[in-house]
Amino acid sequence: MKGHLKLVDTGELHELTNVSIVGRSDECQIAVPDPRVSRRHAMIRKQDGGFYLFDLGSFNGSYLNGSRVTAAKQLKSGDIISLAEHEFQFQQDGGTITENLDELGGSTIALIRSTPVIILVSDIMGYTAMSEAMGADDLAQVIGSWYSDVEAIISSSGGTVDKFIGDCVLAYWTKVDEESIKAALQTAAKLFESSDRIYGMHSEIFDQIGSRFNLGLALHAGKVAYGGLSQGESTLVGDPVNLTFRLESLTRELKQQVLLTGDFQRQIPADFVETKNLGVHKVKGRAQGVEVFALTSFPAS
Repeated sequence: MKGHLKLVDTGELHELTNVSIVGRSDECQIAVPDPRVSRRHAMIRKQDGGFYLFDLGSFNGSYLNGSRVTAAKQLKSGDIISLAEHEFQFQQDGGTITENLDELGGSTIALIRSTPVIILVSDIMGYTAMSEAMGADDLAQVIGSWYSDVEAIISSSGGTVDKFIGDCVLAYWTKVDEESIKAALQTAAKLFESSDRIYGMHSEIFDQIGSRFNLGLALHAGKVAYGGLSQGESTLVGDPVNLTFRLESLTRELKQQVLLTGDFQRQIPADFVETKNLGVHKVKGRAQGVEVFALTSFPAS
């Protein structure tokens, strides 16, 4: 499966990679030298057997078929993406066969191999209420800033963003060793620093709706099936993935920002962070309870 963007005015064709950033900066995969276009304006990610468009908190917005993008949108051949007055037509060649393999995805997976990984799941607390209270332009800048920061923070730490699902991110590290454990914890700290920064940038908007920009986050280490949806695209499948999603949903119930499974907590290097044992908790879809720890201190910068 391949994807392209064609600049409508000139016919210039850009082949899309797994993650293609569109913006004014020369460092972007698709550079648009126009001062009305933000340096990192939009992102197109290959995930779940297709291509998804994300606005990255741009000032003037990204538009899909005339509507401003406020959350991730799957692209279809012929769609028109507009940045300022620049129009791109999306083209996709090929696709994937779908089967219901598990509740997190339905794409046929090839080249499956089993491997231990560190799994991170994080989402925005109270996103539904926030999206209903904010105007579309404000929401696009807030959620776009979050998409941009998450992609950059996780990639720079040696992790991989598997997918964004609305306001939620699934990411992983392909080794479970001291270096990767530390990287995952440092990533968690940076994601919360980012949430504070995003709130500070848009504090007037949040104050108007009586809200803040808060995250919930979960970390787990386990063995998963790791396979390709299409050439160059891999995804995680298995009970450890489902467990991490369930654990993240417990952050509200337990009133904790970051939760860890015992499998992850026992591998943290001594004195790197502080944790608190919250006991064994039931999670949906599992007969046995899960030992849960709260992260009570972040690693030093």
